[in-house]
Amino acid sequence: MYSTCYLPTTPIIPQEDHIKQLQTKISNIELQNKFEADQSAVQAAQMEMLNTLRTIRAAMVASPNNSNSGDSSKELQALKEENATLTKMNTKQRYRIDHLVNNMEEMQKKLEA
Repeated sequence: MYSTCYLPTTPIIPQEDHIKQLQTKISNIELQNKFEADQSAVQAAQMEMLNTLRTIRAAMVASPNNSNSGDSSKELQALKEENATLTKMNTKQRYRIDHLVNNMEEMQKKLEA
């Protein structure tokens, strides 16, 4: 008499919705691939910079007496010599000033007397 009819357990998705879901999945996969490509490009650039820095460091360690330190040593020596000269001049000027002040005080005492 009555026939048994079973309803499907999975919902029936209209064809347009199914197409939209597939397009969304495709765009997500494309974004993921682009992110991975960008990430690998950044990582490659970082590795290149790291290699450059290692090369620079190795060059600096290999030559501790390079031309820059020699120039600094010469500049330091010149500054020390200049300092010694200025110290001598300062000592002489201080002596002269003290001598002038003493003479002026003596002259003032004579004028007051």
